[in-house]
Amino acid sequence: MEDTPLTKRPWFYIGAWLVILLVVYGWQIARMGGVSASLPEILFDLLCVFPGLLILWMAFFAQFVLPVQTFEDRKKIFSRLLTDLFGGHGPALFIENGEIKEHSGERLKKGPGVVWLDSASAAVTRTAVKIKQTLGPGVHFIESGEYIAGTVDLHIQTQTLGPKENEDPFAGEADGGLDPQMMERRKTVSALTRDGIEVVPNISISFRVDTGFPREGEPGSRFGFRTGSTRRARENEEKDKEAIRKAILGEGINPHKVSEMTRRRVAWNELPASLAVDLWREYASKFTLDELFKSDQLIPSAPPAPPQPAEEEIDPLSQPVRGSAHQTTLQDRFAQQLRKVNVLLSKVVQRLEGTGTAAQPPQPTSQRGVRAEPSAKSEPAIGTALQVINEMVNARLKSPEVPVLDDHGVRGKGHIASPEYQLLQNRGIRVLSVNIGNLRFDKEIERTIIEKWSASWLKNAEAEKKQIERRQNIVRASGQEKAIRQYADLLCNDLLRKKPKGVKETLKTLLMRTRTIILNNDQLRKDMSEEQQMLEDILRWVEAGE
Repeated sequence: MEDTPLTKRPWFYIGAWLVILLVVYGWQIARMGGVSASLPEILFDLLCVFPGLLILWMAFFAQFVLPVQTFEDRKKIFSRLLTDLFGGHGPALFIENGEIKEHSGERLKKGPGVVWLDSASAAVTRTAVKIKQTLGPGVHFIESGEYIAGTVDLHIQTQTLGPKENEDPFAGEADGGLDPQMMERRKTVSALTRDGIEVVPNISISFRVDTGFPREGEPGSRFGFRTGSTRRARENEEKDKEAIRKAILGEGINPHKVSEMTRRRVAWNELPASLAVDLWREYASKFTLDELFKSDQLIPSAPPAPPQPAEEEIDPLSQPVRGSAHQTTLQDRFAQQLRKVNVLLSKVVQRLEGTGTAAQPPQPTSQRGVRAEPSAKSEPAIGTALQVINEMVNARLKSPEVPVLDDHGVRGKGHIASPEYQLLQNRGIRVLSVNIGNLRFDKEIERTIIEKWSASWLKNAEAEKKQIERRQNIVRASGQEKAIRQYADLLCNDLLRKKPKGVKETLKTLLMRTRTIILNNDQLRKDMSEEQQMLEDILRWVEAGE
């Protein structure tokens, strides 16, 4: 790598201009009669004019050094430039994607400094005795003796564990010729099934710091950090800072590594993958090798999602207008009435928008106003034990409660709390997805699996065909029942609206409504031409009988 040219080095640029200024100043002194004749003026320039101009020049350029907005921040920049002038400044750090960019030895400086974080970074600072502050994206100033305790990357993190794509972790095992690095990757994810067979998969996991995203038009980082000046925005900012603080301060150690090794410290982004591996081993031990690939296991239903804020809490129209302590009772009552009017208008708008789509008939409701559900129950999902393991590992890392599985992988009653989810919550981390696949075995075991599959593939295919047909029948029956309910609801609504008298009027109303339904739908009009003609004949018979 070539060195920087001499003319482009910072010290050469500053030194050259300083020499030019000194030459001009010396020439001016010579014109005024020399040093002896201008000694008072020279002393005045050195003690008053030059320092004053230097301070004014630094105050001017301090406005453009960093992207700050407030006058207080500009004063802090100026004070740190003055401190730097006398050699007492602290660290000046730039953090990009959670990594600190610095000159050599910059973090060792003890004076007041400045930290600039990009939009995908956050950090926590500390002193020698306590945690100081949590920093989000932007420019922040740190005091003397304050330094960076840890950083995080706000991007979505993705990690993959296990052997490489074209790697055979069991190759060379018989003669002891295994590659140490390959052996390490194998041990990281290796697990034993219930019948004692070693299985080596690839495990990929995606996660991020559990911060929120700003709404459109609101300040903050698009990678997940909310800011603002309103009360709700400040509360959200404090929540995001707390998640960042938990992630950084919750870092642990690996007790199996000696203190001198760098891998003894477990960073914040290493915990989710470790938990995923432990869960994979726990659930793999509940199934045999054959069950991993046999489609006869009940896949547990998706766990209930964590509670989300209701729409009324989000919609500003439905938010109560909070008055201050000095407001009168009349103002409070007026605010309550205004909120009721806003909620009523919101419901009217939703009702009008719903009536605009005539192609979607309303769902039947019971007498208590509860929406009726189809009586046909959907069949529980059937899959392999590997699919069950994937579902359970995702549930343990993403949901506070998970279904119960016994030591043989059989679904039990009820749910149990997930300690892994609680641990991640306490560490300020949210898991997005986990995938376990690409299983590898010993060559002999793999050959046995292929032979068994070759002998039983027809039987498995027939079982899958019956399962698909059974699902189709359930879906068909559910659709027919739903259509009958919708049809009955439309007829009932017409009867309630017209209120016919007598049997003939009621029958005529039902027939007319049925014919209208057919005529208004192009597909029904095309497929039910015979039924339409039959309705016409019945209507003529009813009218003739009058």
